[in-house]
Amino acid sequence: MAQTSVDSSATEQPKPLRILIIGAGIGGLTAALALRQQGHDVQIFESSKLAQETGAAIHLASNANGLLRRLGLDAEAIGGVECVGVVEYIPQTGAVKYQIDTAKMGKMWQHPWHLVHRAHLHSALKEMATGSEGKGQAAKLHVASRVQTVDAKNCTITLEDGSTVQGDFVVGADGVHSRARTSIPGGDKQPFDSGKSAFRFLLPTDVLSSDPQTAEFISKTGYLTMWIAEDRRLIMYPCVNNTMMNFVAIHPSKESEADITGAGWQETGSKARMLEIYKSFAPSIRAILEKADESKLKVWQLLDMEQMPSFIHEKLAVIGDAAHPFLPHQGQGGGQAIEDGVALAAVLPMGTTPADVKERLQIFEECRYERAHKIQSFTRTAGMDTAELAAKGEKLDMMVYMAYNFGHDAWDYATNALQKHLKSKDKSLRFRSPIEFGAAPGPRRPLCFHPNATKLNALRQKTPETSRTYSIKFRTSRTYLQNLLPAGFAFTSPATAVSATISCTTLDGMAWLAGGGYSHLGLYIHGINYTKRDGSKVFGTYLPVLFENLADPIITGRDELGMPKLFADIDVKENADKDCEIALSWRGTTFGTFTLSDLNEETPVANGEQSSAPVQRGPGPPPPPPEQGTFFYRYVPAVGEPGKSDVEYPVLAPKPEADAGTEFPKSFATKTATISLRAEDWQALPTLHHVSEWLAGMPIYGVEEAKLVRSTGVTDLSGARRIE
Repeated sequence: MAQTSVDSSATEQPKPLRILIIGAGIGGLTAALALRQQGHDVQIFESSKLAQETGAAIHLASNANGLLRRLGLDAEAIGGVECVGVVEYIPQTGAVKYQIDTAKMGKMWQHPWHLVHRAHLHSALKEMATGSEGKGQAAKLHVASRVQTVDAKNCTITLEDGSTVQGDFVVGADGVHSRARTSIPGGDKQPFDSGKSAFRFLLPTDVLSSDPQTAEFISKTGYLTMWIAEDRRLIMYPCVNNTMMNFVAIHPSKESEADITGAGWQETGSKARMLEIYKSFAPSIRAILEKADESKLKVWQLLDMEQMPSFIHEKLAVIGDAAHPFLPHQGQGGGQAIEDGVALAAVLPMGTTPADVKERLQIFEECRYERAHKIQSFTRTAGMDTAELAAKGEKLDMMVYMAYNFGHDAWDYATNALQKHLKSKDKSLRFRSPIEFGAAPGPRRPLCFHPNATKLNALRQKTPETSRTYSIKFRTSRTYLQNLLPAGFAFTSPATAVSATISCTTLDGMAWLAGGGYSHLGLYIHGINYTKRDGSKVFGTYLPVLFENLADPIITGRDELGMPKLFADIDVKENADKDCEIALSWRGTTFGTFTLSDLNEETPVANGEQSSAPVQRGPGPPPPPPEQGTFFYRYVPAVGEPGKSDVEYPVLAPKPEADAGTEFPKSFATKTATISLRAEDWQALPTLHHVSEWLAGMPIYGVEEAKLVRSTGVTDLSGARRIE
């Protein structure tokens, strides 16, 4: 079974939990095996000496069989027989009432429906949980160790001999008469007689096939066979490689109460009484009952219980019959215990700390409480007598029941619930379409690591993230540019000649791209302010368009930040920090060319260092206030409503502050630079022609300055926020 990760940023070696399991039945052993495979230290305390159980079989429907396969247990390897059909006979005549081919139905489910001898399954689970072979540390089994009390808060159990054992978590898998259950507030529920009891026994298949009266009933291999009367029924199905047939004879409790003293499953039944109870059944059916070995005939009362208020308390969880005892009418009791055990392991992967346990048990309960009780309800309905069904207006729809019961994987379901929980606690996660696959990696969540993860910092130290930015600042027309600005934005200065910059950055060694890089080129309009609803202003540079030559940053920047990104090819040709030519194109059509020549290195300036604020000298407009960052406008179009948006609002990405210890960037400057922007039609630029036309129409009055800045360390713009 695959282990689930708790925290990819963890640096300490995870430690196993010490888990105490009370009860070594099917549910307890499944939990022990699954938790062992998760890497935990598991101790099992069983009240009996674990003598070999005989005389019973168990259904492993798709929902349970699939989980056992995950754990490495193959039902066929322990004599399991695939259930390929269900047939019901009229008990008074022995005639066929209906027949269903479940093998064809089985194509609906991920895993086959197997019928297995309970003792064989129990033995296999015990060996896999406690044996030396297999993943993880072997669980330790303590037999003849009856638990008297459970301290759920302190995670301590007290044994019958007065000794105590402490762990990090306790599992109560001690059956319908559970003592662990009483440690849950409101959990002192007492099982009660459901109104039905059952005889059970096994017969060799050849004993039935050799008798002409009974041979017809086993002529079809792998069939679950039923004889259902008004208030009693007989169920037969194969196990042990088709060499044995398991029988369950369900009838009104009062008719066998003289044989039942409360000793549970191992109580010996009266064959004569069983024959009397089924005297109305056809002779061929009574011939089956006649073959039962009275020394091995068992009878027990079918017990039900009021719904528990909870399966958990503090660091205790109850599973299987201790939490939700099942009547046998759908064969789901063992399956639900298996689901419980596997779901527990799924929410407690290696790396779970003792402090996490209570929180994880809440997830377990959310996964199991409703499902277990819904199947219980189905089971009660399936076991009702005909008259009772009619009186209550209930209907049996076994296909609905089977779809719900079989079509579930407790491991997948609980694992997904845990991942959702962990993600809800991690505020650094980023989600974008397609959301079906969970949180997405990207520049603000590199490689799915937490931004402060030690491993991520190590990657950045090994391969530093670097940038080379060529920029050309030029004078242009306010009246032309202001038509780009959305409502609320305006130029701060009344001047008609304003400044803008074409800036092209090439990034390398990007951790979020596993050391790769890309380039982007944008138009930045300076001296812009945004007026908020309260009348206050925010000052910055406006970014109307940013071209990038890689899809990943375009998608992440648009979805997570609302940036106005478009794809274009960006070709940067450099000459030893002296000259550079940049071409902006789309599929071979160039619509922008930019050159910088005679670059000379400037005196280093620390990252983030601000020059002194402008001072008013003489008449004229006051100097503009310091810019706070870069503006852009988020726009998400409405589906099916052209021209309308689902959402639109302004965003500000604050100026990044330099990290402590960051080396000074190298800066090179020149006055020799050119900008050439060309309009192309829709045939050359089918998706960009409107942008190229606008850019080509932008007046350029002259270059103010041009620069190359080389630096180490790249901002991810995670500080970008909706302005209001």
